[in-house]
Amino acid sequence: MIENHFVFADLSTYDLTVAKPFYTTVFDWDYRTEDELYYLAHHNRKEISGLYETPQKFKDINMPSFWMSYIRVESVQETVSKARDLGGIVELVDTENPVGKIALLRDPLGAGFTVYEGNQLKSRYENVKNALVWNELFISDFSKIHGFYTALFHWTFSPADTNRRFILDSQKQQIGAIQEVHSAIKGKYEYWGVFFAVQNVAATKKRVLENGGSLVLEDDRFTALADPFGAFFHILPLDKAGLTSKEALSGTPFKWRALLGLVLIVFSLITTWYWIWGIFFALWVYMDLRSGVTYLLEPVPKAEHPFLYWIVVVLWAFLGVYSVLYYMNPEWFWTSYFTRPLVPEITFGVYGLFAKITLP
Repeated sequence: MIENHFVFADLSTYDLTVAKPFYTTVFDWDYRTEDELYYLAHHNRKEISGLYETPQKFKDINMPSFWMSYIRVESVQETVSKARDLGGIVELVDTENPVGKIALLRDPLGAGFTVYEGNQLKSRYENVKNALVWNELFISDFSKIHGFYTALFHWTFSPADTNRRFILDSQKQQIGAIQEVHSAIKGKYEYWGVFFAVQNVAATKKRVLENGGSLVLEDDRFTALADPFGAFFHILPLDKAGLTSKEALSGTPFKWRALLGLVLIVFSLITTWYWIWGIFFALWVYMDLRSGVTYLLEPVPKAEHPFLYWIVVVLWAFLGVYSVLYYMNPEWFWTSYFTRPLVPEITFGVYGLFAKITLP
């Protein structure tokens, strides 16, 4: 195993009698234990993850159930000392654990992870069904943790898109990612997310929802879900689970959607087919409704600014309708709004609306 790579993940849950059947149903995992305290999940004779009940003292302070990512290091003691110097928080150090030395750390923004010194834990695979295949940090401000992870693990970072960066090891191999996400989407916690590859995303999501879980977020890359106790985990299609290493070799993925958008804009200007703008506005409304965040010079989260959020979303919808109607009959807009007297009526045009207000 290579140092500073992700090697394992386990779950701290409030109730083992609920969590075990949930994940068994969702991922077809088989749980085994030697002491009835810590369980190991297996699938097709592969070790997948760990499971244990959240200690009562953490339940008493309402600490949420969570998935924990493990990173193998050469020396836990040296890593712990360095993490302290870099502004990290040391929650726990266990040098007597049967599987090896471990330490629970938090980065300067509070995202927790475990460092592991040993050779027994190995449950992250490449493109294996119902197994851990990816780890990604969801954070509010990359600039505040960039130096911490660079110095602690000697990681470097490669741009993936506007708010996402790949994590590269010393051999420039892609091993994870860090994504800046607004709190309105990810919640108030900073966390390391775990990703499992599945044969059928829709079927897996259905099993999650039917067994007390919930859908957190869904896009064209992955689906974020939560178990009955609110622990986040992510699923992605099995046929795309091996794509990450290829992305690292080929560099930043080609942004064909953005290029298509530019082509459509140029095409609308040449042809004067302004209904094309209706497509853009419709897409913006769809993405804003799905993510809960709209944009007008800056992010406007629905959870924090609901009134302003809905004004902007309704504006995009209004402009989309206007674009289509104007294309269908532009002369009607001009003659209607610039020649009629000012009377109370419903209008469908920004120019016409201003004309009614400003012209006698």
